[in-house]
Amino acid sequence: MPDKEYAKGFVTSYDAFKGFGFIRREKGKDVFFFYDDVEEGSEDIIEGDVVEFEVRKEKKGPRAYSLKRVS
Repeated sequence: MPDKEYAKGFVTSYDAFKGFGFIRREKGKDVFFFYDDVEEGSEDIIEGDVVEFEVRKEKKGPRAYSLKRVS
């Protein structure tokens, strides 16, 4: 299995104060993300937004990078 992949999903929870959230992928486990990994132009993401992102395997589980809002 490759160390990173690209996926699409929707934001299930996001805490702007703490700066992190979770994404439900179309296939696979939910993915954790930090606000710092949100691409320019998508900084105002909210729960329910559909996003595309890169998934990398981390010690604590999958993590999303380079998030872009699709809708």
